[in-house]
Amino acid sequence: MKQSIFFLIAFNSVAAFSQSPHIAGTFTNIPDGVQVTFNNDSTFQYVADMISPIFYRWEKLSEKGRWIIKGDTIILNPGLTKKIYVESDFKEEKIEGDTNLSITFNHIKRYFDADGNIVSTDTLQIERLDYAFNEKTKKNLVRVSPHKMVRCTFAGYIPKEIITTDRTISVHKPAATINNIFIGCYELQGTKQFVVKDPGSNHFTLNVYSNYYLDGQIRQMKFLIRNENVLYTKQKGNGEFEKDNTWTNTDTKLKKQKNGS
Repeated sequence: MKQSIFFLIAFNSVAAFSQSPHIAGTFTNIPDGVQVTFNNDSTFQYVADMISPIFYRWEKLSEKGRWIIKGDTIILNPGLTKKIYVESDFKEEKIEGDTNLSITFNHIKRYFDADGNIVSTDTLQIERLDYAFNEKTKKNLVRVSPHKMVRCTFAGYIPKEIITTDRTISVHKPAATINNIFIGCYELQGTKQFVVKDPGSNHFTLNVYSNYYLDGQIRQMKFLIRNENVLYTKQKGNGEFEKDNTWTNTDTKLKKQKNGS
């Protein structure tokens, strides 16, 4: 009987927590420039003034929608199906008579309507990328950027640079057969290895696609409720949230603003 009473109390506590009205209010993360307001009518407004939570680069985002609480998790726009935000493709071709090697790097922003149709595109230069043939080692790395990196204590290792505003570069073909190429940039959200199928290819094209969905860019975004004043915001690849430990800081949290602050 005591066990039944304990279970009932625990169940009611969880239910009361999941329906807590105290989440309503404004939560902020000053270092990331993020502010989320949860209204009592189950609507929200999300503003990121600096770093996009979708693409993890310098890009503003402002969006409104609906929110729900499910267990210990807040879900923004639960009615919108998840979409792929970043895609890429790698193409190779052999141009007869060309003794040099050329590489084209395209950052293509694609805008989709609610039916999944592309309504417009915008092709840009990738802001900064590193590439290496065959092996990703420091001596092989080359950086391509429109601006030269400032060498300072906090810059870390800076590889040899190609400074250009063009999307296509021309380089000398290495003596070794090219079997693959490593390319890393913020638009790609990391480094990927692309296999070269034809060793005789002398022109490569990388297209990185950033996908924008006009019916809502925030889709099933989740926050873990630590308590009514703190939300964890960053999920790992396995779906778990980053929490307080030696290696994380306040950037993984949203904190509730006090009235008048």
